[in-house]
Amino acid sequence: MTERADILVIGGGVMGTSIAYHLSRQKAGRVLLLERRAICSGTTGHSGAIIRQHYSNDFTIRMAKESLHIFQHFDELVGGDCGFITTGMIVVTNEQGAEALHANVTLQQEHGVNTQLLNGSEVSQAAPGYKGEGVALACYEPDAGVADPMATTYSFAHRARDYGAIIREGVTVTHILQQHDNVAGVRTVDGDILAPIVVLAANGWSVPLAQTAGITLPIIPTRHPMLSLRRPHDFGGRHGLHAIGLDITRQIYLRPDLGGVTLIGSTEDVLVASDPDHYSQGLSEEEIANFSRRAADSIPALARAVPRGGWAGIYDDTPDYHPILDRLEPYTGLYCAAGFSGHGFKLSPLIGQWMARLILTASKPADMQPFAFDRFASGKEIRPRYPSGVLG
Repeated sequence: MTERADILVIGGGVMGTSIAYHLSRQKAGRVLLLERRAICSGTTGHSGAIIRQHYSNDFTIRMAKESLHIFQHFDELVGGDCGFITTGMIVVTNEQGAEALHANVTLQQEHGVNTQLLNGSEVSQAAPGYKGEGVALACYEPDAGVADPMATTYSFAHRARDYGAIIREGVTVTHILQQHDNVAGVRTVDGDILAPIVVLAANGWSVPLAQTAGITLPIIPTRHPMLSLRRPHDFGGRHGLHAIGLDITRQIYLRPDLGGVTLIGSTEDVLVASDPDHYSQGLSEEEIANFSRRAADSIPALARAVPRGGWAGIYDDTPDYHPILDRLEPYTGLYCAAGFSGHGFKLSPLIGQWMARLILTASKPADMQPFAFDRFASGKEIRPRYPSGVLG
């Protein structure tokens, strides 16, 4: 007998589990999430999981602010432990980026974000360990922090199950089934599952699935490495956490982790596509040396740090580095939450709410409107102030 569901969610990362949680919480019927490997085994598991409000558009600032509130009160509002820790965040730039930083901070303050501009001489006082020399302008956001991507995703999955959702791991979806202009379900390696609603929340893997329905998503999978450094013990010990750093000049971010570790990633845009199933998941010697050097230029103590390996994850980049959150025309019942371009984790609590609302009521909040699928064809791409898509 062919299996049936009311809603199928494809992808067991933080976005898919958040959507499944919000749908099941609102009694959306038989919600079935399909994950081809294991929960949080894909791109979410590689996430730096930085939670910040530092964005350059009013709607993304509001999104980040609301999502931060949920991370701060996760057990109360969702249930479970997301591992959120407040660390604060310093953003530094040279003269070239000073105008954009000033404008962005002004906009953030207008929307109630707790952030303040600093000059170079004030950097080390706000964020001990960071170098202020050569900094033309900086800002400090004390409420920013980091979360645990595995714990967060499992919490969403657990709560979705509590509300009746079914989560199946090890199920590979190969095709979207259609009947005229309606979605009919999916084909998996184990057989068909029928459903009138299908949600693509599978990062770059959403692209080939959409293609089976004749839809081309403007999403390119790109490789993004991250280096793990064991800080010298006299810089915070095993339990100390420095502030998150966004170094616009050196095009890196510095993410504190437990156990005396700092993770270093790049904010540079990557223009070369990678195969998400066959790419180099480790770091080259050149990447290790490059990240180590740039990290030490930002936090001098890291010149004495020890590389402890690292990994590379996959971003799902759109042309404007913002996601597609919409129904995919011409089909009734086919939805997309993909193309996050490195922004997905920090916004996942709110986007799960939004997607559930869109699916169940066919309505969007005002701040969801800019993420329409047709914006690329209609010349309404999102324009951030920063040249880096990762920064938003």
